[in-house]
Amino acid sequence: MCFVNKEIRILYLEDVAMDADRVSRELQKSGLDFRCERVETREAFVRELEQSPDLILSDHGVPSFDGLTALGVARKIRPDIPFIFVTNALSREMEIEKLTGGVTDYVRKAQLHYLPVAVLHALREADERRDLKHRFKGIPDKRSLGSHLLPICSHCKKIRTRQNQWIAPEVFFHSLLHIDFTHGLCPDCTPKFFGEAGGEST
Repeated sequence: MCFVNKEIRILYLEDVAMDADRVSRELQKSGLDFRCERVETREAFVRELEQSPDLILSDHGVPSFDGLTALGVARKIRPDIPFIFVTNALSREMEIEKLTGGVTDYVRKAQLHYLPVAVLHALREADERRDLKHRFKGIPDKRSLGSHLLPICSHCKKIRTRQNQWIAPEVFFHSLLHIDFTHGLCPDCTPKFFGEAGGEST
């Protein structure tokens, strides 16, 4: 799906109307065709989220419904919708969420010129994920594979090809299924880099 010539439906959690206007102007300057629904409460956020917007923008410090809580709600209801923080109050938790893949991106309000780029990048990634899911539907399950086994190193996880070459899983699956991998940190590995503070946010 190409969003360049399609109206983008944006759900925006923001309590300051002036900041929302600045965001809209910046997106308009980039030539994007969009419709933005601004909300300030959990009830309104959930109601609009159920309409499956293309993108979620969120401030972090909304008094009645903070951005990290909104992220958790979005994960449960519409986990495939890209989520971008637009805020000047970047926190350690938000940076960890970015590393672990919970947040697509974050843009400082003082650097809104980057927002159109972040929006297009987020939509492109979401489109690629949908395409990936579609491809996986055609992959045979274990029962149809019969006795076919995939040789993999138990230590480094490299995969042995029919040419007896050991290659990284990313290379193997890209050549076989044209799948590209992103590299983040899962919740189990995050504490190894950030200590106990790197646990999953609630």
